[in-house]
Amino acid sequence: VKPGKARQLNYAGQLAVDDAHHVITGACASTAGSKDSMIFSEIMNQTLENFSQSRMQIEEVLADAGYSSGEALKYCKEKGINAYIPNFGQYKPEREGFIFNKEENRYECRKPGGNQALLIFKGTKTDSKGYAKNIYRSSERDCKDCPLRAECCGKVTKFKKLDDSIHKPLYDAMHEKLNRDRNYTRMLTKRRSSTVEPVLGTLINHHNMKRINSRGMAQANKHVLMAALTYNLKKYLKFTTRKVHRKAQIMNVPKGKFWFWKNFFPTTPISFI
Repeated sequence: VKPGKARQLNYAGQLAVDDAHHVITGACASTAGSKDSMIFSEIMNQTLENFSQSRMQIEEVLADAGYSSGEALKYCKEKGINAYIPNFGQYKPEREGFIFNKEENRYECRKPGGNQALLIFKGTKTDSKGYAKNIYRSSERDCKDCPLRAECCGKVTKFKKLDDSIHKPLYDAMHEKLNRDRNYTRMLTKRRSSTVEPVLGTLINHHNMKRINSRGMAQANKHVLMAALTYNLKKYLKFTTRKVHRKAQIMNVPKGKFWFWKNFFPTTPISFI
């Protein structure tokens, strides 16, 4: 389901493309309802395997925010992949008015005029969407008489509650990495869109990826692989050069003024040591 479009039954095609020649290095299909981040490890395993067979290595991996997840960042860290994946929209590097104490594993209120409450770690819980989060909560004794309670906690709630993803350190490291050199990050973003989007457009408009006439994930995956294979074969044909057959021809060279004497006094080559 997309805004402004009819409800349809779709599959999603996942691609990995190199930025040198726009060759597809990995392709697979997934359900359109699932998140792209869930398929990140599968498409990367396929890409790494294809690269290893050609004795090649990946320098950098660029992906959009749809592939951002704790599992994807953990995968890149374990594999030693230098990835640039923007964090999802709900990510917050800092909590306004609160600081995080890593040694004590707690949040501390620093709002001017507040009661300076301490938000203690209460455990890890899984929300309705299946994400594991660390829960931090203050006591009612610290917040019930705070002059900022209404705007901070709400009119009814008497304590402050904050939650973070269990992979927040990985998100923080990626956030710092992306903001270290914004010009370079902006250049990588443009490179990613100029590399992948034309390939997707070619597959959709010229290689029958706009519609699939079969059912099942296996058939959808086969459809995407065949479309990618056709695209790469066309690329390969452009890389193959044709052999040109040259013909040698004997031509009459204009004779110089003393051409007759050269036949009687031939020159011998001299070798230098």
